[in-house]
Amino acid sequence: MPSIEHVITAKEAASRLGVTRRAVIAAVERGTLRAKKLPGRTGAYLFDPADVDARAEAKAKKPTPRKAAS
Repeated sequence: MPSIEHVITAKEAASRLGVTRRAVIAAVERGTLRAKKLPGRTGAYLFDPADVDARAEAKAKKPTPRKAAS
């Protein structure tokens, strides 16, 4: 994890990924996105911007599913 000056919040990670903050936290809980949780029950999550950007890039390259013809 980079130094505190080089991390982003869950809100910023959500913005970069085009998802909600809750979706970002869910990804952390599933283990698909790394974060550092600050102490306390309501401690903030901090993210390495490089990890978030790599996930955003992978998401952009992923083909969108097509609906089956009816």
